[in-house]
Amino acid sequence: MNDTIAAVSTSSGAGAIGIIRMSGPEALTISSSFLFSKNKFLSPSEILPRTAIQCVFQIGDRKIDQILFFYFKSPNSYTGEDLCEFHFHGNPILLREALDAIFRAGARPAKQGEFSRRAFLNEKLDLTEVEAIGRLISARSRFELELAQKNVFGEVTRFTSNLRSQLISLKAECEAEIDFSTEDLTYESLEERKTRIENVKSLCQTLISKSSSAEKLIQQFRIVLYGEPNTGKSSLMNVLLGKERSIISEIPGTTRDYISEEILLEGIPVRLVDTAGVRETTDHIEKLGIERSEKEFQSADIRLFLVDVSKKENWKEFINKSRERLEGSILIANKIDILNSSWDRNLFSDVKDLIVLEISCKTKEGISNLLDAIKERTGKLGHSEDYVLLEERQRYHFETIVRCLDKTLHLLKEGAPAEIYIQEINYALAEIGEVNGKVDTEEVLGRIFSKFCVGK
Repeated sequence: MNDTIAAVSTSSGAGAIGIIRMSGPEALTISSSFLFSKNKFLSPSEILPRTAIQCVFQIGDRKIDQILFFYFKSPNSYTGEDLCEFHFHGNPILLREALDAIFRAGARPAKQGEFSRRAFLNEKLDLTEVEAIGRLISARSRFELELAQKNVFGEVTRFTSNLRSQLISLKAECEAEIDFSTEDLTYESLEERKTRIENVKSLCQTLISKSSSAEKLIQQFRIVLYGEPNTGKSSLMNVLLGKERSIISEIPGTTRDYISEEILLEGIPVRLVDTAGVRETTDHIEKLGIERSEKEFQSADIRLFLVDVSKKENWKEFINKSRERLEGSILIANKIDILNSSWDRNLFSDVKDLIVLEISCKTKEGISNLLDAIKERTGKLGHSEDYVLLEERQRYHFETIVRCLDKTLHLLKEGAPAEIYIQEINYALAEIGEVNGKVDTEEVLGRIFSKFCVGK
């Protein structure tokens, strides 16, 4: 990292501001050759760190733009190196001309992610924080953004630090038992040691579980609207979307294929799917649509089964015919604004896990209750404090840690000596190091010497 890199750090295209970032040992010297103020180029000694400098970016005798310039002196910068930022007006042609001049002056083009790579190598960020920055930039929903923010500010880092501390303490106890077995010292019992390992394992499993739930929410819950023709599926789709997306008609079979649309439900991306009405038909195209409806229904995370309360007369027959589909579904009794005496919601009381909600797409009655039921099914949507987000790489290492601790417990129960099962603890510690990119095997010595008197 002895060279100096530069790149445009704002998004491509025109904008109010365009920023060029430069990092490395020659960043300040190169920058000063372009900063023109009060009829002269500024010298490096005139440029104070963390101070906004209003000046002209000038190439030779040619004035390019009126800019703001910032200098961050090593190690107090994002990369840990000398870092400079030029804030231009956001014209891509202007930025290209300025960047080319910076390259001619001695900087080289930065590689993809190289600023963050340098931040990691200079220990300004660990790997989990680097990955969180990438997630922060690409987040598609408020929920995902909040989870990324938690990791940027060290959520996973703090967890691994705590986990590592507990395992090092455990390893120190084991190694002391091995190395100082002749000393008159008291060690924890095997049951106490098992409990400590179980607790650490449980912490990892809880983290993985929270991340799995978060990933499910980020990847979109699929909510499928299912039922016979003219039960109000398309009307409900439009109500939930807040716009006319599905065609509404009294003619059965209007929707011949499923229609899907994304909405944000309290910051969570949810995919709504309006399916073709299910009925007996000889129309080949409508049959294909119904087959697709069945597939969508089977793969749904949440199933909204719609019925028209104004038309269904034989409810018991309906229950028997649809019992399998009703299990675990939310039954939507639509059109209660024209409710007739044939509707009896108690007839569904013997269907397991069935929620029955009465709504009217026409008057919007009951829609808020439906949204509450959906939120309940998805598990406290929008409360990012209940979740942690692991990247795939991180998840792999935490799952490996769980396997190492499982093996440690197995060896303990089999009566294996500490010399054997301590290796599994070592493997778990190595995996923690892989999570955040930090591995320090010497730290265990400090723990041992601080706890036991060994200096004779």
